[in-house]
Amino acid sequence: MSSAWADWNFNAGELDLVRRIKSVAQSGPDAWARIVGTRDDLEAVTEEKQMTPGVYVIYAGFAVKDASPAGATIEHRWRIVLAVSSKAPGREASPRNQVAGKFLPALLQALHGYIPEGSTTALVPATPPPGKTSGHFAYYPLMFTSETVYSTRKGPAIGALASDRRFIHAN
Repeated sequence: MSSAWADWNFNAGELDLVRRIKSVAQSGPDAWARIVGTRDDLEAVTEEKQMTPGVYVIYAGFAVKDASPAGATIEHRWRIVLAVSSKAPGREASPRNQVAGKFLPALLQALHGYIPEGSTTALVPATPPPGKTSGHFAYYPLMFTSETVYSTRKGPAIGALASDRRFIHAN
């Protein structure tokens, strides 16, 4: 087995994205996120104990974009969920939207164009599922995709490729 296959952690991007988000949302004078975690963290907390604002990285699976007997391109899908709360009276969403509106641009800026560990291409935004509200809490998902290209002989191409054939054919 080539070392590329042996060294590849298919899901390494999850913790890499957590680190990336922590670097912008939990450090420096503009730190704002009380928690940055994964699906496990989100599922482990009851809503009454939810720390907000919080950001959760959820691996949403993959799709095969292109495949042949010699290799394939798979698309990883990542949901980045921003959790916010507001004690505004009634069911009015506007205060929560205003809180989320301050933090979503930081997440877009930190992630769009970033190459997560285990991927070949940078993250690009995709259409997320709808957000949801529950009591005083609201959850705003972002969606990003990245690709991993691999050959059956050499293994995965981790990190940006200098001469990615997909771009040569596009020119």
